[in-house]
Amino acid sequence: MQLALMIDLERCIGCKSCEAACKAEHGLGPGENRNRVVWLGRENEPGLDFLTLSCQHCERPACLRACPVHPKAIRKDPETGVVTVDESRCTGCGECVVACPYGAMGYDPVDHHAVKCDLCSERRAEGLRPACATVCPAEAIAFGARDDLLERAAGEGRRRVDHDAFLLGPSNIFLERLRDRPNSTRRAEPHAEADGFSLAGRCRPAVVDDPARRAKLEPGSVIFPFRLKRSDRQPDAVVPGGCNICFNCCPTQYHLKDGRVVRVTGNEADPLWRGKVCPKSQFLLQLYNSKDRLTRPLKRMGARGEGRFEPIGWDQALDEIAARLSAIRAAHGPEALGIFAGTRTGTLTRKGYIRLFAQMWGTPNFADTEAFCSESKNVAFEATVGIPGSGNSYTPGDLGSAELYVYMGDNQAESRPVHFGMINDWRLKNGARMIVVDPRLTVTASKADLWLPIRTGTDMALALALAYHILDADLHDGRFCDDWVLGWREWRDHILARGYSPAWAAPITGIEEQAIRDLAEEIAAADGCVIFGARGLNQHSNGTQTNRTLLFLAAITGNMGRKGGTYFNYGTPSPVIANAPEARRAAVEKPMAATNPTGWLDAMISGDPYPMRALITANNPLTAWPNQAGVREAFEALDLLVHIELFRNETSAYADYILPAATGVEKGEIGRASEDRRVIWIDKVVEPPGKAKPDGWIWIELGKRFGFDDVLKEEHKDSGRFWDEMCIDHVWMRGCTQERLHSVPWRWVRTPLVDEGAPEIETLHLEGTTATGHPEDHRFPTPSGKLEFWTEALDARFGMLGLSALPEFYTDAEQLVDLPYVRPRGIDASPVRNPFAKGHVYTMPVEIAPPDGEAPARALAAQGYDTELITGRPPAPHFHSWTHYAWQAQEMWPDLYVQIHPAKAKRLGIRDGQEVTVETVRGGVQARAWIYPGIREDAVFVPIGWDASQPFHPWKSVNFLTDSRQRDPVSDHSNLKTYLCRVVPK
Repeated sequence: MQLALMIDLERCIGCKSCEAACKAEHGLGPGENRNRVVWLGRENEPGLDFLTLSCQHCERPACLRACPVHPKAIRKDPETGVVTVDESRCTGCGECVVACPYGAMGYDPVDHHAVKCDLCSERRAEGLRPACATVCPAEAIAFGARDDLLERAAGEGRRRVDHDAFLLGPSNIFLERLRDRPNSTRRAEPHAEADGFSLAGRCRPAVVDDPARRAKLEPGSVIFPFRLKRSDRQPDAVVPGGCNICFNCCPTQYHLKDGRVVRVTGNEADPLWRGKVCPKSQFLLQLYNSKDRLTRPLKRMGARGEGRFEPIGWDQALDEIAARLSAIRAAHGPEALGIFAGTRTGTLTRKGYIRLFAQMWGTPNFADTEAFCSESKNVAFEATVGIPGSGNSYTPGDLGSAELYVYMGDNQAESRPVHFGMINDWRLKNGARMIVVDPRLTVTASKADLWLPIRTGTDMALALALAYHILDADLHDGRFCDDWVLGWREWRDHILARGYSPAWAAPITGIEEQAIRDLAEEIAAADGCVIFGARGLNQHSNGTQTNRTLLFLAAITGNMGRKGGTYFNYGTPSPVIANAPEARRAAVEKPMAATNPTGWLDAMISGDPYPMRALITANNPLTAWPNQAGVREAFEALDLLVHIELFRNETSAYADYILPAATGVEKGEIGRASEDRRVIWIDKVVEPPGKAKPDGWIWIELGKRFGFDDVLKEEHKDSGRFWDEMCIDHVWMRGCTQERLHSVPWRWVRTPLVDEGAPEIETLHLEGTTATGHPEDHRFPTPSGKLEFWTEALDARFGMLGLSALPEFYTDAEQLVDLPYVRPRGIDASPVRNPFAKGHVYTMPVEIAPPDGEAPARALAAQGYDTELITGRPPAPHFHSWTHYAWQAQEMWPDLYVQIHPAKAKRLGIRDGQEVTVETVRGGVQARAWIYPGIREDAVFVPIGWDASQPFHPWKSVNFLTDSRQRDPVSDHSNLKTYLCRVVPK
């Protein structure tokens, strides 16, 4: 029985999860590969493909014939056909590496022998599948008997790639990309050659998996348990939990040996995930065991930014911090303390421990990353739906049942690979369609039936035009609109009167008028359309109104409150929240300085609207916040900066005290705000390194110095107890107890759960249901029980800000074409209280300005800023700063890069991989050029997450190019997406 892998090129998304799993399974270090994923672009046309390469287990192996050792170090199993290397016999001569025409042989440069895939012989002996096939989030790798795999491919009507040019009889099977799928009108693609897959005309980007950059990873980068013998990596316990990095919230298993984590895998018991995880979950292993972890409290000895510190004890650190905070409060009031807590901190800390501390301290200035991620989406959903999400789930019967998927500003294949793998698998099995609207041919777009390259920041214009055509042609769902939508007629009349037609939108968006009409008609006709949005919509000055317009579009086509149809923007987070008793909350006498923490910079520098003298931060604002030059100026002006973190980073250098934190299985925590209302619990199963402590421990101990220990109690250092006693007193959450979470082997439950025995709800807001915690017949959790487009009350709220509840088109201030934008009202305007903010905060009303002579874009264009800068997520192995401390993520994607269209690169004389400078009026950063036809010629793309203090491949943060003052006037969300820039060859 010949064993083989079958790799589906239609499903593979290049995430490199299989690489991560292979290295962890076999304890491989930098430069050692048994498999690898090769990214392939096109030289002159948009296109992306990904080849998962490993040993082909050939019928006539070239490696075996080339091996000069006697007896040979390479053998072929006569029963399974699996080719293996006897590493103890291999002399490291390299003949097999040279002989293999598939590039499948790896090499161990430390022990000097060949390494190669043996289809995970040890796992197979235990009845398990190979690691790569188990974790693959895209369902792209199948394992089994070759004849069975061939039969399966034939039954699905799939064509095989002919890759036997060397007449070696390779066993592995590659399936061609699909071209003539049922119901598909996929445009002719350059990778869909009539004669099948070919490497002709394809190229590997220089910035991906660059061998020249691996020198920084060898050999000292290897950490426990990599490069240990298999027997030294065998676990003595396996504990279920979850990944707390991204919104996928994947169920995981933590493999422990002698109290240390030796492996992180997916949880194969989970009925939906079935063991699938992306690389980031697996890199948790490297974070837990990293030699770069902070292990002791540190106190600054030199000037801010110098990075000179001395170790001190916890009591000294907390006593001194408390004394300095007390002095600041006495001099300036409790509002002089700002607290910023990001992703790394964890949901339990942000919405639990810190919230209680802030309430008792009395500062209104407590913020998290929502103003950079999702606040515009949250405001839009809460105004329209009543809660900050759609209520749909990643299940075959819900999101999996759609007939059409439309992605706008959401590169899900790289930001949430497991969820995209589910969607892509369902659409292939069901014959559904996928359309992607994005300035770039992203990995998500590379799998679509149609890619529409839109101008950045103009998604709102497209959404308005789609709705215009649907309403003008009477293609809307009239019954749903009449029964369940307030204000839809007012909105219809508004957009028709404004002339927001496809003809109007075409020159703005760069999408042809007919293509807009076709998309509108396809959305209206689909039996279930899911429109996905994400950061590409949220991170604009028009983020709230863009999200509202897409919600309206989904609603008028009957795609809200149903299975297989919705507008979905990072789902519906569960309302985890802790509150101190009313009597223990300090009176807050002043409003927030701003809901967006970059609005605090003036308070730090000049005392406007009042002095902010201290900041406690628990992630890396000196990478993540826009206007990095301004952030540094503000942090230098502070009297006290406390940084709670896992690793030293850019922010650490400006801190007065650095406090070492625990994470994940070192403290006990829930995952992040899952996209589909799942709450996943992660038990504490190992101790943090050195003297690092859980965030909750730190806040409880600091609270003791101020007498807060009657609320932030000693027993609440047990995060499970804290969860049950303080965090779930909400009608949605009361049944989500520790007992309920531990009742299933995958450790998650889906809210709302009104009590511990309540059944999970797959889809909220279905017809005939009542929203949890709302009066009977309130289908949606709004005041009216219906979706709310326009009401007098809603219009009054928008009117306070100078806007209307009926969205009027505007976009970011810096565009290459003349478009309306928002600016503060004239000098006679006074601040108003923002009616959409969760706290008490004032803002300036705005006006929508025409693109006249005062438009900032015109002045910038005159200075030579001739390109639209887009920022966003890097490929799947990276997430903000976290993964840059994992050597394997650095091996896969080492350098900051800038995607540039070949025509622009040619004009500038830039070659692929060359270092260039990207400049805006605010500053410049260096990056390596990725010459890429899959981006608009007038735009470039630079990812987030790098900073100049990272250990392997430091680069300046892209936020040296962005502006802290360009924000959405409704939600105070930062514009991180659209700026005018120029590219300068170095």
